[in-house]
Amino acid sequence: MTPSAAFAVLTWAAIILLFFGLAAVLREVRLLRATVTRGGDGFVAAPPDLVLGPRFADRIVAAVDSGCPLCLTVVERLAGLGAEATLLTHEPSTTWAESAHGLPVISDGEVWRSVSHLSPPVLMLLDGTGRVRRMLLPVRVAEVDTALAGWGRPKEGGDTGDAGVGAHSRL
Repeated sequence: MTPSAAFAVLTWAAIILLFFGLAAVLREVRLLRATVTRGGDGFVAAPPDLVLGPRFADRIVAAVDSGCPLCLTVVERLAGLGAEATLLTHEPSTTWAESAHGLPVISDGEVWRSVSHLSPPVLMLLDGTGRVRRMLLPVRVAEVDTALAGWGRPKEGGDTGDAGVGAHSRL
């Protein structure tokens, strides 16, 4: 094979490989578009497809871990707001005896595994069937206030902890 023929073959092989790479990227973009929907406030993620079961129906559930400092702060904030929230954990309920601040604690390893791929704390609003309708992974305590206000749950007492809380999170 002459050098010019070998060069032509290698060039066409490279073009074909680049074409397949482009096709793979375009496929991923199409799949991403299917996951993301256009809402009134801009692009939002598709609703979560997660069912915790009837045991958690019509509740706000916070999936928490006692080794997570933000989880402890979120639990304290939920209790301070008087939120009717339930704590979900994989740990024994006795671990949360003092840290739960009066909120009910459910230790359920099976349900925990369904949300354990997310980084705690995970704040979820469930419907009457136990399906998660809204979900938030707060990174600031002020987002708890915003979520509870946006989810229409009653809250009592306590300041918002941040004057600009509405600007931090879109739900």
